[in-house]
Amino acid sequence: MRTKLLILFAVKMILIAIWFTFGWDVFKAKSVLAETPAEVKVKPPVSDTQAENEKGLIAALNRRQKELDAKEEELRVKEERLLVIKSDIDSRIAELNSIHGRIEAFTKKIDEVNDERVKRIVKIYGTMAPEEAATRIEKLDEDMAVLILSSLSEKKAAKILGLVELDKSVKLSKSLKIKN
Repeated sequence: MRTKLLILFAVKMILIAIWFTFGWDVFKAKSVLAETPAEVKVKPPVSDTQAENEKGLIAALNRRQKELDAKEEELRVKEERLLVIKSDIDSRIAELNSIHGRIEAFTKKIDEVNDERVKRIVKIYGTMAPEEAATRIEKLDEDMAVLILSSLSEKKAAKILGLVELDKSVKLSKSLKIKN
């Protein structure tokens, strides 16, 4: 397809060059020749300057064709490189997606294990006497204490909070309010 377009372009360029070189006289001569009988048709003589002009045009067209061929080859090579790079990027994206999936699965397992541990700790505190649970909750960091208290039943949490030191109880209550 591209070569056909280039050939058509070259033919147009030659016709334009002939028209600029010879003007309307060539086309008039063609119409006159068409009117004469076939045996009388004679080619008009070509002068040296006209021949040189035609050779120059042909040489220019040949140079341009070579330039276009070189650019086309360069584009083909670049396109091949881009395809290789694209396939490399696609394979890396697939690999990263696979790794991302494994990380998500691993994170989910860690969360499940942590949730299970928290449930066990909450169960332990739920079975303790409120006085014993209160002394232990006083020594825990605020986040863990809030997590345990928020997971216990309201009655059990209220009994434990009632036995916790007043300052710590206020902080835990504020944190419980924010969490809920």
